[in-house]
Amino acid sequence: MGNREMEELIPLVNRLQDAFSALGQSCLLELPQIAVVGGQSAGKSSVLENFVGR
Repeated sequence: MGNREMEELIPLVNRLQDAFSALGQSCLLELPQIAVVGGQSAGKSSVLENFVGR
């Protein structure tokens, strides 16, 4: 997912959380806790693969 998609996803998740809150419900979303940032061929996939043991 690219930056543009992520920028569009964040407000959507916020609206979803607001809607659940307005209904008095909790919205438990399991969102990623780790973000790996870097240029192309910088080894991002290798870093994540080491975390998950692949």
